[in-house]
Amino acid sequence: MALTHILYSPGEIAMQIASNAKQLRLSKNLSRRTLAQKSGVPESNIKRFETTGKISLDGLLLIAICLEAEAPLMNLFASPQWLTLQDLKNHGRARGRQ
Repeated sequence: MALTHILYSPGEIAMQIASNAKQLRLSKNLSRRTLAQKSGVPESNIKRFETTGKISLDGLLLIAICLEAEAPLMNLFASPQWLTLQDLKNHGRARGRQ
């Protein structure tokens, strides 16, 4: 991996995701309690997520679905979309360890 870009720690990424989720929740005028009732995620888990960034994958997915933000998660590890046939030919197939 090239180190020519800004690196973020997993904790920093988790906190940014949590902050984004909180802002989206507030923009939809939902309290933590209401989000908990709608998503099935305990309110204490939502509070912990918003303050520490820590949550289970299932909890994150349930919150994302409730906030109508699941599409980016569904594409998280998607294969790259090739723009042209030449792009596809130039890529080559990588197998095994590198």
